[in-house]
Amino acid sequence: MKITNNLPAAKPAASTGATRSGSASRPPAASGSGSASTDPATRLSQLEAQYAPSDFSAAKVSEISSAIAAGRYQVDAGAVADKLLASTAALSRRSGPAS
Repeated sequence: MKITNNLPAAKPAASTGATRSGSASRPPAASGSGSASTDPATRLSQLEAQYAPSDFSAAKVSEISSAIAAGRYQVDAGAVADKLLASTAALSRRSGPAS
């Protein structure tokens, strides 16, 4: 198999008024959203606040990691199954019936 550099010449993109002066252009904001922020840093902060774990414990993570490394960690299969079923039920209630 022979590899060649026979790519067709690139066509210039349609002019959008942007120049190639090194500055990044932003995509147009979504119309009609009104209150939605398009700033990535602001959106990231909103998502972090929304999904931030409130009960994270670095000490517990360290304890479990040590137990796994030492071969002392035992999984309670019944507890895992119960929480999996509860999570599945909550998700199905939230999403509604399948269409």
